[in-house]
Amino acid sequence: MIKELALPGPEVPVIDESRLLSEFGGDREILAELRDLFLAQAPPLYIAILEAMDRGAVPELVKDAHSLKGACATYGAPRLTMVCREIELAGKANDLETARAWRSAFVTEFAALSEGITRIAQG
Repeated sequence: MIKELALPGPEVPVIDESRLLSEFGGDREILAELRDLFLAQAPPLYIAILEAMDRGAVPELVKDAHSLKGACATYGAPRLTMVCREIELAGKANDLETARAWRSAFVTEFAALSEGITRIAQG
């Protein structure tokens, strides 16, 4: 049986831009550097997580979900942070079925975050 788990509710933003601006004193230059760093780190981790799910490579799944969770938390992306946390926890419990059940939410939230980053970058 394949199950699919729910996304965080709409009250949780894709990107908490106000928190980011507040943390960095409104300095958009620092925000741009953080964005560039995130964009360098996140896509390879995203692909690695999907591949680990496909292969059933639980240790890699846990490690990469943990890394992406941290990057998302730093960047102010609470929705994807939450999904990565659930994938990581499922992996730590050796529950590949539950980790895979988060795949749709993971793909959706990564796409939403990518769109949000582009929007912020454009001003």
